[in-house]
Amino acid sequence: MSNDLIYKPQEEKISSEPDFGLFDRSRKKSSRSKADLFELLLVKELNKYSKLSCLNLNDEIKNLINKIKLFKDGSTRIKEQNKRVRLLLPYITKELNKLITTEGKIIKIVWIGRDWQTHKTLADIDIKFLSGKIIGISTKSTRSGKGTQKNIGLKELKKYLGLNIDEELLEMKNKIISKVSAQNKYLKEIAKKGITFIKKNKYRFPIIEKIGKEYGVPLQQLAVKESVKLFNKLTFEKKKAFINFILGFEEKGPLLNAFISGKTTHLYWNISLTSLVGDDLKAVDEGS
Repeated sequence: MSNDLIYKPQEEKISSEPDFGLFDRSRKKSSRSKADLFELLLVKELNKYSKLSCLNLNDEIKNLINKIKLFKDGSTRIKEQNKRVRLLLPYITKELNKLITTEGKIIKIVWIGRDWQTHKTLADIDIKFLSGKIIGISTKSTRSGKGTQKNIGLKELKKYLGLNIDEELLEMKNKIISKVSAQNKYLKEIAKKGITFIKKNKYRFPIIEKIGKEYGVPLQQLAVKESVKLFNKLTFEKKKAFINFILGFEEKGPLLNAFISGKTTHLYWNISLTSLVGDDLKAVDEGS
């Protein structure tokens, strides 16, 4: 890619750079949209299975499909998500049938989706039974690998591990602001508005994302190394509290992890992971 393309706003160069357009470069947004589609399609099928109305989902699904079609290989991804829902659905309904015999019929299915941070939950879907029992379902749909269980922010790392990288974080922000400002007059104006505004423009200007990685990745690596050291110094009870937080043991109800990697399905309840929390539990930095 030429320097000219790195510095231009994305909307100015889509026509001249078809392989690196706005939607292709916004990989995180693309992945989020595809994950949302998978979850919504699953919710729709679960509603049908439970004989509940799912009309309100149709517009949301239609809008997502139209958005994903604009991504590189979007049509292929849409077909993949539909296929994966069909593969995973029988395994989930089998588990739900076991609960229906004791808890009564399903009376409500709620898509948590983008509100997971507000709800403070790992669940992507909540299901309520006639008895009042609520379970959560955490879903993943990947071409390979198992995805991420939980994204943990600095606030949680401070709370559970005592991680403190405030000075390094401030230094990183200042370096990003300074380097973005030095690129050209237009980016200098963006930099004047601070790090939050810079982040909002990272998908418009590839150079911003490049600079962000230059200073952000080393800080992430530092955070991992320090977190590993701090975790291994914790008492067993504090280690257990952190693991409970990561694996969702403190959810308002049981959590069913349901994910599909390629054509392989995986299903397990969180309670089955309690055996992982032993006296000799240690964190390991796997690198990269």
